[in-house]
Amino acid sequence: MAAPLEIRNSPTGKIFPAFGPFLIGGIFAFGALQGLASGASGGNVLWIALLSAACLGLGAFIARGAFDTSVKVTLDSQGFRDARAGDVLVPWNKVMSVHLASGGKGAAMLNFELTEEPPDAIKYAAANAFGLMPFGKTTVHMEISSLDIQGQDMIEAVKKFAPHVVVRS
Repeated sequence: MAAPLEIRNSPTGKIFPAFGPFLIGGIFAFGALQGLASGASGGNVLWIALLSAACLGLGAFIARGAFDTSVKVTLDSQGFRDARAGDVLVPWNKVMSVHLASGGKGAAMLNFELTEEPPDAIKYAAANAFGLMPFGKTTVHMEISSLDIQGQDMIEAVKKFAPHVVVRS
């Protein structure tokens, strides 16, 4: 029996997306300081300062994941579980197929087609918001761009643990 594959956050997968909000927050902060220096209306400067604080807060919220070293996704001979989406085991016998959302090395999403609807904890997770639509009710979406593994490596692990699962391209 193969050892379980435990996948954690990728520090670079969490830090790089935080650069945008930090940059925008810095630009707004500079604008607020310029407004104060030029004697602009206090109300307008306050709005710009609040936008700056919101962007900087968003950047910090995104970047904090880089320091989270806990296991996010586990694949083993029983099935897979995603701690970010309810931490519920999905057995391999309920998985019909798997595919990378955009194919290739840079894919950001791994989609599992199940034989039945996923448990509620997974169905109502943020990554599976499309599952609430009338289409795709049996698909589990797993975001992988922020994990320390490439999409093709995930596909190879699925092949190893569940050879019956069809890999679609």
